Amino acid sequence: MPLLLLLGAVLGALNLGQSLFFAAHETLLDVGVFRDAGAAFVNGDPLYEGFPTRSGFAFIYPPFAALLFVPLTWVSELTMDILWNCSIVAALFGIMAMACHRLGLRPWWAWAAALTGFATCLDTMSSNLYYGQINIFLVLLVAADVLGYTPKAVRGIGIGIAAGIKLTPAAYGVIFLVRKDWWSVARSAGFFLLTAVIGFIFRPRESLYFWTEEFFATDRGGDVYYPPNQGLGGMLSRGLVDAGVVEKLAPVILILFAAASIFIAYRLEQRGRSVEALLIVVLGISLGGPFAVSHHWVGIVLALPLIFTVKEQGLRFLLAVAAGAWIVPGYELVAEEKAQEFAWPLWFNSNIIGLMGLAIFVGYLIFCFGGRLSADTLSEPPHEDGGGDTDRSAHPGADHRPSRPAAAEVDAKDSRTGELHR
Repeated sequence: MPLLLLLGAVLGALNLGQSLFFAAHETLLDVGVFRDAGAAFVNGDPLYEGFPTRSGFAFIYPPFAALLFVPLTWVSELTMDILWNCSIVAALFGIMAMACHRLGLRPWWAWAAALTGFATCLDTMSSNLYYGQINIFLVLLVAADVLGYTPKAVRGIGIGIAAGIKLTPAAYGVIFLVRKDWWSVARSAGFFLLTAVIGFIFRPRESLYFWTEEFFATDRGGDVYYPPNQGLGGMLSRGLVDAGVVEKLAPVILILFAAASIFIAYRLEQRGRSVEALLIVVLGISLGGPFAVSHHWVGIVLALPLIFTVKEQGLRFLLAVAAGAWIVPGYELVAEEKAQEFAWPLWFNSNIIGLMGLAIFVGYLIFCFGGRLSADTLSEPPHEDGGGDTDRSAHPGADHRPSRPAAAEVDAKDSRTGELHR
């Protein structure tokens, strides 16, 4: 463990240092747009049509998000870029800390620190730092909710606020659905509606525009064959299927991955494997969505602690291989103007992020259908049908495996209602 921690710390420091050097000498594109939106919100300028953007890129989030971006205008752009990237790494540590604590890795803070360093090597994290993206903060909010680290009385607030900033996180509510945690579903929806109401209060006309027009735009991200788009539709459109056909099939692909994600998450939640359930929904959203470029895949960092805790050897192997493959931005091998031409092995190499995500997704699906999914991970005890909490830490002689923390346990009664104990 000391060697792992040291190596992770070195990698994390090197990658953070590189990102801060870049932030000090270049403009982070996406957070620059967020800053423009915050300034437009304060100055009364348009957020959509006629948006005063310095980079030429549009603002495509709800008015509530622009309100949250106002503080970005309180400091210089250089300071903002540096603080933003430091905050990205801090959010990554928060996600790793919750996952390691939930999985029973001890000491959780050391594992989290080491895996945070390793996670900065993944392309999906590198691209978040390179562009100054927001996705890691949304994953942090979602993870706090579904892993049981938000107070029970307001559980759902993370998903609700994340969806109010960027609509995609609303899909993570399916984890509450498969738990039959109806109150958390309701709270998620309630907090999301609250963000929309706040937007209407401050910017009624633009809120109406966003929710009646911009919300339904399907071409905001770019062409489906854009090489960094590692969703299934993107992979198919690059030399296998005509892009027009892929766009028509997009709803079918989305529905299939949604159904499969719900099924796998349900089976995993039955066995108390919530971290894996969250990872599966991350993969389902990324693979099934019409446009998911590398930085949208940032939730796959959850695979790292699972390499050390998943009991099934086949799944552990897949997770480990994928983690190595996800370091390489293979999509950079293909120029966008040649993206629809098929060439082997270039097609495989340029789609490695999506292909490894698909392999993990299918692997879990096979284990779930085949009934070979273990009742627990190496560290995380299962839900039990009998009464009382599942607390192996109270009986250390019962098993040599470390138990997951009591703060994230689900007892038999509440597992039927989906409520996580604090």
